[in-house]
Amino acid sequence: MGWIDLSGQTAVVTGAAGGIGFGIAQGLAAVGAAVVLVDRDEEASRAAAGRIGGAALGMGCDL
Repeated sequence: MGWIDLSGQTAVVTGAAGGIGFGIAQGLAAVGAAVVLVDRDEEASRAAAGRIGGAALGMGCDL
């Protein structure tokens, strides 16, 4: 996978429905992490997780 392999790890990314958060979630998924995308907009978060696919999960949460 390259010099970073996050297989078997889970990452939680806040603000992940778009912008920088979504880009970070994509990058983490690309190196093998299961990613939980968290955003205030649950629907957008789930849609973003669908675009990533694999072990991505979208959740709504207002921190």
